[in-house]
Amino acid sequence: MKEIRARPYFCYFIQKLILHQLGGKVMLKPMERTVTIASGSVIKTNGEEMEVAGFNLSINSGDPLGMGVTAWVNNREMYNKNIAQCRVDEDEFRAYARQIQDEMLAALASDDTEGVPGEV
Repeated sequence: MKEIRARPYFCYFIQKLILHQLGGKVMLKPMERTVTIASGSVIKTNGEEMEVAGFNLSINSGDPLGMGVTAWVNNREMYNKNIAQCRVDEDEFRAYARQIQDEMLAALASDDTEGVPGEV
């Protein structure tokens, strides 16, 4: 079977046709940044550290209001014994998450079109 190859001028014609269809404008899609942060509430028992609860943040610079924060308990007994400290740790994590969210929202609201939205 004979191999068929596109000729360079044909590819050039197709490229010009596509540019014409797009109004002559070709541009890079706006960049977005996704941040994922994980942490946990660590308790020392008998000289050993144990992560009693965990926290996770996922946020995209294109939609900072769609931020997702999750929390879970790894060891219910230790969590219940240290619930006050675990709650403080979770509150600190959520405050940090809101700080990142605020920075990304500010970047979206600014007129600065350079760089990646929400870049810290």
